[in-house]
This record gives sequence, C-alpha cells and structure tokens, in this order.
Amino acid sequence: MALRIATIIQMQHPISIFCAFIAILLWASLAMTSSLLKGIPPFFQLAIAFSVGALPVLLKGRKAFPSQRTLILGVAGLFGYHFFLFTAFRLAPPVEANLINYLWPMLMVMLAPLFFRESSLKMGHFIGAALALVGVAILVTQQEVSLTAENLLGYGCALGAAFTWPIYSLLKRKTPDEAVITTAGICLIASLLCAVTHYVLEERVAPTSEQWYLLLWLGLGPFGAAFYLWDFSLKKGDPRIIGALSYLTPVLSTVLLVFGAGLDATSATWTAMLFMSVGSLVGAGLSR
Repeated sequence: MALRIATIIQMQHPISIFCAFIAILLWASLAMTSSLLKGIPPFFQLAIAFSVGALPVLLKGRKAFPSQRTLILGVAGLFGYHFFLFTAFRLAPPVEANLINYLWPMLMVMLAPLFFRESSLKMGHFIGAALALVGVAILVTQQEVSLTAENLLGYGCALGAAFTWPIYSLLKRKTPDEAVITTAGICLIASLLCAVTHYVLEERVAPTSEQWYLLLWLGLGPFGAAFYLWDFSLKKGDPRIIGALSYLTPVLSTVLLVFGAGLDATSATWTAMLFMSVGSLVGAGLSR
C-alpha cells in the first residue's frame, strides 16, 4: 500500500500534495481554536479572520483581485460555505452539524467525474468513501444524533456546507489559471459580507488580548495560508487524490481537540478515526 501511494504521489505535482496536506492540517486546527474562542460570535470571528487573510491586498492592490467570474465563484465558495456551516452551528447541535459537514471530502471525490471526464472513479474511491462513512456513522451513533424538527434546518445547512465546499473546489479548478495571490481579494469581499452578517445577526463583543491573538492565528492559518495553499494544490493536483487526503481532516481535528483543547475521547472516537484514516489511505492508494 505504501509503495502504491508513493507511486501515485510521484505521478502528481509533488508540491501540490504537500500544499494540500498543510492546508488540511491548518483547517484541522480550526475546531480547537474556535473552542478557545467561546463567547466570540462566529461571524465576528470570520470577519476578522478573512480580513487578516486578505492582507496581501495592501501590497498588491488591484493585482490581488481575480477576474469577475473567479471573484464571484470564490466569494460564493468561501463565504457561502462558512455561512452554511456557522448557521448550522447556531441551529443544530455543533458536533452533529460538524459531522455532517465532514462529508465534503467524500463528496469531492465522488463528484469529480461530473466536472472532469478524465476523473473516472475506481474501486479504491468507493472503498475509501465507504470506510470514511463507517467512521462518520460510528461518531454519529456515539453522539446519539436527534433528527428533531427543531434541528432539521440546521442539519440542512450543514449538508449545504458539505456540498458547497467540494463544488466550489472542483469549479475553481475549471476556472482560468490566475495567480494564487488573487485569493486575497476574495477574502476581502468575504470579510465584508461576514462583518455585515455579524452586525445584523449577532451581539457586539470586545475580545480579550488573548482572544485577539487567537483571531490573528485564524486569519494567518486556517483562513489565510490554508486558502492559498488549497488554491495552488487544486491547480496542480488530482482532485480525487486531494479529496481522499481530506478524509484526514476530521481525524486531525479530533486529535488536536483531544491534546490541544483537553477534549475527552472515547474508544468509539478512536475507532472512527481509524476508519477515516484507513479510508484516506485506501482512497489515495487504490485510486488508479
């Protein structure tokens, strides 16, 4: 298996695989960081984080903005995904909503053939997706998901997030090749939309100095470098391989929550993480 994975990675642009993995690792830190920002409204977090991610605009000016078509797609993807996700957190139990959201790596792999004729699915993709779903099912069973009418809209928003991110990522690969720095312009518009959403829906807060440092990290890492690295990886790599590697996101996120934020993990949690990890390796290693 290890030799098979190494062979496939060599067939890809090696830097694209590395960039995708670093982006996944940065996104995995999002849940841990957000857990340390309790009391800070989510769209306030997003507004600050996106604005930090947009800082290259100060250096590049107009060059930091993509074409109109790419700008619309980028804003719809970045803002739309986080709007769905954080609205789901408001309307449904966050753990359950986040589990539904983590269907996006599987959806990215399975939807790729609809966008690229050359991206046909192989047995490894189906096996990897099935193993990842088993992992999600174990977590869902552990959390005793309650599909009540009150939570239905929240779960729907979480599912919307799960579809928005892979569709955005696959469409982004099909757009004209533009400089990665143009992600900054997209982040700037997204930050303005998040600021308006915060003003309309949420109460105003005054973060502490420690919370400002955490917000700065969100902007530099999960909402800054991660978006630029993801954009580069999509331009150079195979979306099926990148999607399979993304199965590691909930695994790494849980590890960071356990060891970074002191969250308790049960045997069911570790079992689910094992299925997701193996699903990622199988999806990446048996996909050709």
